[in-house]
Amino acid sequence: MNELTLLEHLEQIAQRLGVELRYENLGQNGIRCDGGYCKVAGKPLILLNRKDSRQRKIRILCRSLNKLNLQGIFIPPAVRRAIETLEN
Repeated sequence: MNELTLLEHLEQIAQRLGVELRYENLGQNGIRCDGGYCKVAGKPLILLNRKDSRQRKIRILCRSLNKLNLQGIFIPPAVRRAIETLEN
């Protein structure tokens, strides 16, 4: 599976779980923020730096999704493997 397809699958999984996914410029004003999973006002959110490489976005999404309950939703085996192995 190519990186673009994997990234699209991961974004869809976040959406199905009701997690807001936002691409922002996180490195502004000399402050570095890696992004990832958080809750804002009790609502789940995954922040990604829009300037990061596709590979880094995939790694951050995998790490973030691995923190959530993925039971009960179908995830293609290759995508599930990526979530489990690319979390770090």
